[in-house]
Amino acid sequence: MPGRTLNRRTMLTRGTAFAASLTAALGLGYAGSRPAAAIETDGRFLADDVRVERNDGELRAVTVEPTVDLRWVDFGGGVASIDVTISAALVGTPGFDVLFDASVADDSIAVETDGFDATAGTASLTFDRLDVTAIGTHVTLDDFGGDLAPGESATTEVELTMRIDVVGTQDETVTTVETARFGVTVHNPEGRATTSGRANTHAE
Repeated sequence: MPGRTLNRRTMLTRGTAFAASLTAALGLGYAGSRPAAAIETDGRFLADDVRVERNDGELRAVTVEPTVDLRWVDFGGGVASIDVTISAALVGTPGFDVLFDASVADDSIAVETDGFDATAGTASLTFDRLDVTAIGTHVTLDDFGGDLAPGESATTEVELTMRIDVVGTQDETVTTVETARFGVTVHNPEGRATTSGRANTHAE
């Protein structure tokens, strides 16, 4: 991140991560000419459903690799730090796992921007691949598929939440929160077999 040293923030508590209002979720932290920031990915934070076929009916991993466009306006002295928290939960099940909690200065985020010193600007963030089943105890491989009979399928819904805190050099802070849901379908295909051969008949 050119020209700035970004400090890592402490991990967010469960209440902080999920108590954001609808206003914050839409990226509208302030009104008028006060500082504001918004997450943009074609206007929304999107996630596609995925499907896999395995004869044992089990998954090896469920991964995400987020890309985010961030914009800010009316930060008097520019941006001092941008801190990101990404968490995953099973829809309809209490609890969540924090997959990522760091500053954009972390090596696992690729950043493209014209600079953070401007009053208004943009940044594109690309995160390393994260396995939602490998971190924590609330989303695990046992939650997907499992002991499926031949021909049987199971779909599990995952909710991904991203929180970004944009902190200005004049102590302005704006928080944006976005959520996305996606389904993970595991299918155990029925076994099939074919036979071919030749009788090789002969008579004398």
